[in-house]
Amino acid sequence: MPNLLQFDPNTFLGFVIIFARITGVMVSAPIFGDATIPNQVKVGLSLVISLVFFPVISAPYLGDNPGLLNLILMLGGELGIGLLIGFSARMLLAGIEMAGEVAGFQMGLGIVNVVDPSSQTQVSLIGQAMIIFATIIFVALDGHHIFIQALASSYDLVAPGALTLSQPAFDHFMLIASRMFLIGLQVGAPLVVALMAANFAMGLIARSVPQVNIFIVGFPFTIGLGLLFLTLSFPFFAQAVARILGELDVIILAGMKTLG
Repeated sequence: MPNLLQFDPNTFLGFVIIFARITGVMVSAPIFGDATIPNQVKVGLSLVISLVFFPVISAPYLGDNPGLLNLILMLGGELGIGLLIGFSARMLLAGIEMAGEVAGFQMGLGIVNVVDPSSQTQVSLIGQAMIIFATIIFVALDGHHIFIQALASSYDLVAPGALTLSQPAFDHFMLIASRMFLIGLQVGAPLVVALMAANFAMGLIARSVPQVNIFIVGFPFTIGLGLLFLTLSFPFFAQAVARILGELDVIILAGMKTLG
């Protein structure tokens, strides 16, 4: 069993290679990679997990005098694997945020934006609410443990330094990115359809009763209806998030197989 306390250059470099993949996950994964978490905490957590994984993972043998270029490429590949693991989950949650943005636009809240503390960007108010609910469900269902399990399994599928880029890997991660739009459509469809029907009804009223000021009546009506449907659909929203999280480990491991 390797002992990091007995300094050996190859052993130390093997630990750094393992540390690189875990750091990639800590930087890009939801919860762990949020901007609200200090970088010192991310690095410390990566270090602790690396120390736990190091004795049971076969670090690559780099030779007596490894080349600097090969070492940099290997570290970059390991960091990329970790980033792709976090990217897979980020895309799924981004689909939920997209559903909230579309729903907020239909409600008439398109110009009401707030700062997302995790990404430091302007996002829709409804999108931010949905992503907060999804994050709470994510933590309640131990979704953050999925990344630890995926990390442990990734070393069985892609050994340290054995990254192989191929067309199937590219196609797989492009498919994950496209699923963001599919998830956004599936999660936001009920609310969007209901609001479209409400806007259609407002249009009929405006045509049949021109005396009614539709702008004064329409905006409070669509906002109230949207909030009502958002409240009533929360149990179904929770089920949808749980189903998405249930597929997360399968998606990550499938991606690791293409990289191996």
